[in-house]
Amino acid sequence: MARKIPWLAPGQGLNSDTRKSRSAPSVTTLNLVVFVVRYTTRPYCIDLNRTAMQVTQAPRTTLSSVPLPALGSWRQAASVCGFPVEQALSEAGIGPHDKLQAQMRVSPDVLLKAFSRCVESAKGRHFPFVLGDCFVFEHYAEFDAFIASCSTVRDILELAGWARELLTPWMELRLDEFNAEAHLRVEMTVPHADSAKLAPVREVMLAAVYQLITRATREPQWLLSVRVSGPKPDYAQEFNDHFRVPVFFDEGMDALVMDRRWLDAPLRTPVPQVLTRARQMIERRLSQEGGTRRVVDEVRWALERRPELLREGLDATASALGLHPRTLQRRLQSEGMKYVDIQSEAKLHRARVMLKRRAISMESISTELGFSDRRAFTFAFKRWTGLSPSAYRNQLNAVGVAR
Repeated sequence: MARKIPWLAPGQGLNSDTRKSRSAPSVTTLNLVVFVVRYTTRPYCIDLNRTAMQVTQAPRTTLSSVPLPALGSWRQAASVCGFPVEQALSEAGIGPHDKLQAQMRVSPDVLLKAFSRCVESAKGRHFPFVLGDCFVFEHYAEFDAFIASCSTVRDILELAGWARELLTPWMELRLDEFNAEAHLRVEMTVPHADSAKLAPVREVMLAAVYQLITRATREPQWLLSVRVSGPKPDYAQEFNDHFRVPVFFDEGMDALVMDRRWLDAPLRTPVPQVLTRARQMIERRLSQEGGTRRVVDEVRWALERRPELLREGLDATASALGLHPRTLQRRLQSEGMKYVDIQSEAKLHRARVMLKRRAISMESISTELGFSDRRAFTFAFKRWTGLSPSAYRNQLNAVGVAR
């Protein structure tokens, strides 16, 4: 039996009109980095008391050196698509593959070349969708433990920041929340790379995120539609067969469009202690990999992931981070930052995003960002940018950015 979203009243389920909706968005935007993990359907089977995996000290993930992620997933996808992955990787200069017991690091160019060879070698199946469906983090058991302890999809999204630090500095997933919809939008920034040639890689991310959320919700109905930035390709039917929802091309973005309520639909009974232990495991892993996490970054991430904090003060953000307000204030001061400045920065970013949407009124933006009225919002925005919100929106309209 299909599991209903708990707060939908009888007769208010999703209908075909909702699934085809392409209305202008109108509430909030949350910037996220892309992540891909395989969701385990056994919530608490992972022993959180075990020690973190032993890893070799590695340099920080950068745009010049990135891990070759989940080689086993590549092998599995290649098997499904009817070709030996070793040959494709060898032609890209990667090997020997039988010795890749730990994460191997390659340049983005080499990684993209290997991926292109796999796409060309696939027989009968579209390799990006198969790889996205097979993808797992082979060397990051801590991620699986964290997902297994999350009680909502929105909680799972916290994993995104960690995944980017460890794996994909050149890829982002932006979550835009508008009215009844949420758009999971994939973006890539690879130096000197043709954006059109990166389309198959973005397809992997769309398929992988689809796999993750479907496993988390145990329902495919969360997805309303798929939007693709490029023109309709020869393999367009592969999109329909894989996602089984309407697919729109030439949209200027690569995104999964979902019913927004699924973000906070309960997946299981929350167990805060387990979630805390899972976070600690990942923090230890980051430390082992040579990473440092500043409290400034934690505050920024909290404000992005929890937009309601923009309407609150330092105390609410401290609570979200599990810190005493004075502790948070002291740590920010030690890093040369003030909470009010970080929050203003987050408000400005969100205001700019919402002003791109012509359907969102100034009053709605003011309320969303925690201002007492439109005049207060206008005063703050002009202080930040030198322009009034209306003038900024008119500039966007003039260059065709606003939608």
